[in-house]
Amino acid sequence: MKIRILERCQKLAVRGINALAGKAAGFLHVPRKPKSPLADRLLADALRLAEIPSPTENEEQRASFVLERLTALGLSPLVDEGGNILARVHSPDLENLPPLLLFTNLGSDRWHPLESLCRLDAEKARGAGLADSLGAAALISVAERIRCGYIAASREIILLFAAGSFDNSDGSFFLRVTGDDVTRPAAAIGVRGLTLGTLVNNSRGIYRMKINLSLETGSPGKGDAAVPGASGKPLAGSGPVVDTLLDTAHKLAGITWDIEGTTKLYIRHIDAETTFGHTPAEGLLEIEIESSDGARLEMAMNTVKATVENAASGPELKKEALITSFIPVGDASVNDKLMQIVTGIMKDQYVRDQEENGADIAAHLSAQGIPALSLGIALGREGMTRDTIEIDSIEQGRVLLETLINRLIKEEL
Repeated sequence: MKIRILERCQKLAVRGINALAGKAAGFLHVPRKPKSPLADRLLADALRLAEIPSPTENEEQRASFVLERLTALGLSPLVDEGGNILARVHSPDLENLPPLLLFTNLGSDRWHPLESLCRLDAEKARGAGLADSLGAAALISVAERIRCGYIAASREIILLFAAGSFDNSDGSFFLRVTGDDVTRPAAAIGVRGLTLGTLVNNSRGIYRMKINLSLETGSPGKGDAAVPGASGKPLAGSGPVVDTLLDTAHKLAGITWDIEGTTKLYIRHIDAETTFGHTPAEGLLEIEIESSDGARLEMAMNTVKATVENAASGPELKKEALITSFIPVGDASVNDKLMQIVTGIMKDQYVRDQEENGADIAAHLSAQGIPALSLGIALGREGMTRDTIEIDSIEQGRVLLETLINRLIKEEL
């Protein structure tokens, strides 16, 4: 009798465990429900953009995608000779106020034919250059929200999609907006992919420069004596190109630009590759100058040019110092009110804000007296082969951007 009772208890226990396991398994296999269709649509646009080859001449393919989306919303975007797209978004409640500018870039220098075919799971999206496409997708989302009446703009909103990467820009695409009194904005927000909560205060400017060295055709090659270095002693006998590259890099790295340390020079890349057993005939040195003082930044740039021009070499060596990118030192005081508004909204939405000192393309505007800064709209990591984006953070970034726009269109900036 006792044995039967024990058997019945065991069977009941097993049935209970199996029932609980079945319920748990059913719960775990429920597909992830999207928290926001708007964020999903934004991500879908970003995934499609990320898979389009870049950089290309004027980013025609990516521009075509953006133009198609904007035209479908009833807008009439304009494209200039450089491939930059400008769309002016009106609202029925439009008042005679200076416009608000939102800008981003179309291109990416990290596109890959395989790695940019993005991958998704329940929590993360991965793909090469994916972070670079989020900004353009976010501006398309803003245009949709305005046209649907969820952003009731009392001032005109200008959307600017810059062809190519901001890293290779001199900010000239802003002239289409700032050069006209009608379109000169009251404030501007740059939209990028990463990182949500990080604010750059535009307090530093940069010059990126490329120094090219090449031997004239017919110049002596292998076996030439080394050129003298800075001390007058010959450097390693690798030929005029290598020796001049090393000598120039050594001189630039040894300069103390100012006592306060406000100006710094970084050597980013040095290359004089050739086939084995042959003296290099071409060389490349890439540097970056950074400073929080505009006058010293200009002085350092001119010093680099003079150092290259006076580098020890024979008459057969051609030297060229080119500026590949420039961001001025921004006027942080112009951004005081804008920064307060942004950080206040972040606090209300529980977005952890972090202010950084650095160079930001928005400095081209703050240097002209226009309040401007850049915002990231997602959390994640930018990798060498692929970016990783936290999907749930996109909705938080989208809401932050929309809230900020609704606030700025009512503010006297």
